[in-house]
Amino acid sequence: MLIFLGKLNSKEIIVDSVKINTLTMENRQLKQELNDTLELNELDKYTDYDLVKSNILVRDPYNFTKQITIRYGKDKKLKEGMAVVSNNGLLGIISKVNKKSSIVKLLTNSDINVSIKIDDNYGMLKKYDFSNNVIVGGNFNNYEIIMKNDEVYTSGLGLIPEGIYIGSVVSTKNNNVEQSIMIKSNNNFNNIKYVGIIRGLKNL
Repeated sequence: MLIFLGKLNSKEIIVDSVKINTLTMENRQLKQELNDTLELNELDKYTDYDLVKSNILVRDPYNFTKQITIRYGKDKKLKEGMAVVSNNGLLGIISKVNKKSSIVKLLTNSDINVSIKIDDNYGMLKKYDFSNNVIVGGNFNNYEIIMKNDEVYTSGLGLIPEGIYIGSVVSTKNNNVEQSIMIKSNNNFNNIKYVGIIRGLKNL
């Protein structure tokens, strides 16, 4: 026996459609909140460092590839030259500190100088090569053996502590005077939401 339930009127269809759209939006929001929480929690891996977590306050479209503005500043005892990281490694360094915000110079900035090391070999980050999406390092002695896939870390010379991951070597160039390296970062510099500011090593 067939039972006819009748047709839904237009008001019922509209109400059901609104409910579905609302539930879909709420589901997306919950997923985003979960992803944000996971991303923030991944910063907890920097256990050796005194770390302050922050979100991005402003991203200037005219300086999109050069800098970001984060929420904290002197209120969290931040200083110029401090390292700023994501869960994938070094993002940049603080270049200006305000009372309640700071400007971070990204590694994609053409004017970036950070002391780095590969094993016992020391050099400097020089610039970002946008055509190949790599960070360029230099000042390595031309006789030093540097291989593809070697990992690059901060050296500890200066305000930035030693051992912060930067990326891996994808290629090298030797001009018989010094050796340059091309470094691939795991960071997506176009999509930065949360960062950690390393104020120094933890007092054990």
